Amino acid sequence: MRLVWWLATIVAISIVSIVLSEQGTIDPIRNLSLTATSPIQGGLRDIASPVDDIFAGITDRGSLAEENDRLKAQVEQLQAQLAQQQGAQQRIEELEDAVGVKQSRPDDTLEAANVIAEDTAGSKRFIAIDLGEHDGLDEGMIVVSRNGSLIGTIAQLYGDFAWVRLITDPDSTVNAQVAGTPTMGAQPAATPQVATPGTPTPLAGASPPPSTTPAPVPTESALVRAVARGDLRREILLDLIPSATALARGDIVVTSGLGGNYPRGLLVGSIEDVEVRPQAPFKVATVAPAADLSGLDTVLVLTSFIPARLTSP
Repeated sequence: MRLVWWLATIVAISIVSIVLSEQGTIDPIRNLSLTATSPIQGGLRDIASPVDDIFAGITDRGSLAEENDRLKAQVEQLQAQLAQQQGAQQRIEELEDAVGVKQSRPDDTLEAANVIAEDTAGSKRFIAIDLGEHDGLDEGMIVVSRNGSLIGTIAQLYGDFAWVRLITDPDSTVNAQVAGTPTMGAQPAATPQVATPGTPTPLAGASPPPSTTPAPVPTESALVRAVARGDLRREILLDLIPSATALARGDIVVTSGLGGNYPRGLLVGSIEDVEVRPQAPFKVATVAPAADLSGLDTVLVLTSFIPARLTSP
């Protein structure tokens, strides 16, 4: 019975509230309630605002991290494409140089090879190329740069690759020649004038007759033969140069062809310095290699030249 009275009371209050609300009677009470509770709502809103900012920052940080990862992936992809383009352009330039060398040596057969390894530790100067015995190579074959200057010879041969001994290796020896500096022709000594009977004696103060001695004429440069050997400190030393030979910085050193191990005329390098040894029968010169041996990518193997491997008689 009590429950029925409670339900009836609640229903009655609800009906009265609806009627009063429709008539606007309770608006002052509602405004008073809103005025009293608005500071509390503002405070609660201020307290909740940092928490809301934190959750918003966490959400935004996740989005920024995803965007950052996406941009990094795009940058990496673009860098990879640029590297491929640069590598392709470099490869084209190397092959163009190789074609130029082949055109300059129409009687020779040259095979392009890629450098796949280096061994320059300790007292060795070697590079490995991606051609080997299966490609028709043989030990002792000459290897030149893409510009045609001497690099070295094939020292160790395998099926699919080979090790090349560089000309700066201490065990490398090349018979070479260099053009010496031109020297002036020797001037013959003046012939004394001897008075003979019937020959008038020149008067004092008179101009002497013109000399018939020819003026000095420069002689042609003589090809000086020497031996170029590898040196770890100074790259290449040119040894066994006759002490009377006049050499200058910048003189060109090429292969002489003696011994049959190298063809004649391959560029080795240029003279950087000449060491004079008093009372010694020979000079020693430092030679800078023409090829950049520390940055080799593509090389050429001279397959048409077979070393003679001459032996002493």
